Amino acid sequence: MRTLRTRYTDNNSIWQILPKQRGDQLDYENLKKLCDEFPLGIVLCDEKRRCLYSNQAYDLILGYTDGEIIDTDWRKCIYAEDVSSLDISWKNAVLNHTALQNDIRLIRNDGSMVWTRLHVSLLEDGQYPFASLLMIEDISQRKALELVLQKVENALFEEKERAQVTLDSIGDAVLTTDLAGNVTYLNLEAEHLTGWDRQQAIGKPLFEVFNIIDGETRETAPNPATTAMQQNKTVALASGSILIVHDGTEIEIEDSAAPIHNRDKEVTGAVIVFHDVAKSEAMMEKTSRLAWYDHLTGLPNLALFNERLTQSIGMAERHNKRVGLLFLDMDDFKKSNDTFGHLTGDLLLSSVADRITNCIRSTDTVCRRSGDEFLILLGEIEMPDDTKQVSKQILTAIAEPLTINDNEIMLAASIGISIYPDDGTDATKLTECADRAMYHAKKSGKNNFYYSEPHNLSGEVES
Repeated sequence: MRTLRTRYTDNNSIWQILPKQRGDQLDYENLKKLCDEFPLGIVLCDEKRRCLYSNQAYDLILGYTDGEIIDTDWRKCIYAEDVSSLDISWKNAVLNHTALQNDIRLIRNDGSMVWTRLHVSLLEDGQYPFASLLMIEDISQRKALELVLQKVENALFEEKERAQVTLDSIGDAVLTTDLAGNVTYLNLEAEHLTGWDRQQAIGKPLFEVFNIIDGETRETAPNPATTAMQQNKTVALASGSILIVHDGTEIEIEDSAAPIHNRDKEVTGAVIVFHDVAKSEAMMEKTSRLAWYDHLTGLPNLALFNERLTQSIGMAERHNKRVGLLFLDMDDFKKSNDTFGHLTGDLLLSSVADRITNCIRSTDTVCRRSGDEFLILLGEIEMPDDTKQVSKQILTAIAEPLTINDNEIMLAASIGISIYPDDGTDATKLTECADRAMYHAKKSGKNNFYYSEPHNLSGEVES
């Protein structure tokens, strides 16, 4: 049985745990030497938490000289924000007669902060029931490393989230497997196409989630992921492959699979990227339309118009016919835009496009050249005068009042006309002649048409 008693040595007060047996060699000096040489900080305090002893390691942690903190409240160096949580832990340890461990920050003599791990044992004795033995470990480097690791973890999490958002936003389905061929990931499109929920699919064998068959033979198709991993290269799925959706429906798909490597360039799995063939065809059709048609009116754009004009010239040459080209420009359209706004202006242009289209044959072509300019192709006509009636119909249709947002709007246009082969034998020359004729029509007033030389035909439509 050991007791606590006070002894003064080197002007320091220390509680010592000394054996009663007289022959025991563990005296105060030896105990102090052991504590001073211990690599962790050691503090002995009384019931008022007054420091009775601190070893050299603790003095070094706080930057104090030997004995400088004796008889002071050891808690004065605790970082203010950590005091409350430590007091709660300390009270619980006293009530439950247990040791405590806390990570706390201490303020060093120079004002800097140091992270420490505090271990406290309560030395219960009849005379000194609340004496405490503190062991303090400097964990600043560990905390700094934890901070770095936390930052790395946060960065990796953010990167993973960005990758997740990116993969979920793309139009292709993405599915990954491990080396054993079990599903490890599906993006939203893969969930949609396979019919499998992501959480249900993960861990399942690939053939259950990505069940594909040959569209002709109806036999099970080779697994592209297995092929990619075995050959260690990107492979394409056979044409006409059918994906059996989770509910039994079928989708024709196109895809490719590639191996996934680790940092040592070893194959660890595979990624499959696939899409619905029907959706791909629809997208191609949409892309093609954007390339050849005006986004506002839906009319053929200038590139498609010129292609059709060239074809029409070729047909007219073979059949000994003529081609009429009408260059239409709206009169004072800018005033309507400025008065009613560009949204109303767009509605007006769409209406003009519809009215022109209704005045021509299905074999003819209308093009919105730019802004409020339109080109009309009249293929295989007999005489230049054949364009006269069409021009009058178009100008009359455009002159009909329009009501948009309770506003009655009056429009007018001017038309210039050129004829193949009289005015030119190619699209560029015919367009230039019709453009010049259109400006002659404008000089004559609104709602007019004018033929290019040498026809010298003009006309006015009554509004």
